[in-house]
Amino acid sequence: MTKEQKNFIVAMATYVTKYAPQYGISVYSPIIAQGILESAWGKSKLAAVYFNYFGLKCGSKWTGKSVNMTTQEEYKPGTKTTIKDNFRVYDSMEEGVKGYFEFIQLDRYKNLRGITNPMQYLQTIRDDGYATASDYAADVYKV
Repeated sequence: MTKEQKNFIVAMATYVTKYAPQYGISVYSPIIAQGILESAWGKSKLAAVYFNYFGLKCGSKWTGKSVNMTTQEEYKPGTKTTIKDNFRVYDSMEEGVKGYFEFIQLDRYKNLRGITNPMQYLQTIRDDGYATASDYAADVYKV
């Protein structure tokens, strides 16, 4: 692990540990791992320019800034489909991490509250529709 990667983890952990308890989330490591995987250690354009470390799309309720970008979805297991979609834009890493916790306040994610097992958290959030990748939970857990 590089010094830059360690610094990324420390920065991400600072905000995850600050906001998770406020939103009823009991695990930290799987969320930090999601941020690492989704943002390529903060180097993806979505993260580096727009502070969206979790690949959060706008959806119908988002009223903030957005950017249209290309992404891949796995609607059918093993088959990736390239699409363009609108993603949330934040002004800082802290706002991006806080935005993750605000996003998972949607009703479909209410079952995440109280989970203390990292793999159970990842499998639950994937099953709730957070990601289309069939191996999402295992891929994030490896991180």
